[in-house]
Amino acid sequence: MGNRRTTVVLDEILYRQAKRVAIERDKSLKEIMEEALRAFLRGGEPRRTGGPRFGVYPGKARKDLRRETLYRDLRK
Repeated sequence: MGNRRTTVVLDEILYRQAKRVAIERDKSLKEIMEEALRAFLRGGEPRRTGGPRFGVYPGKARKDLRRETLYRDLRK
């Protein structure tokens, strides 16, 4: 199956965020956009690799959402 070309007009902030993710993952912007589109079409979300992950606390909402607290929790 061949490749198709298209033009996508993106919000400047969204473009910069996508470009940053591409650089962080050592991928091209094309690869990042294809990954996101495939995940969207599957009904899921794009795979996340690396970066901070925030815990889910069953049965209760997180009351302290200050950056210092969240990152302290990640270092444990």
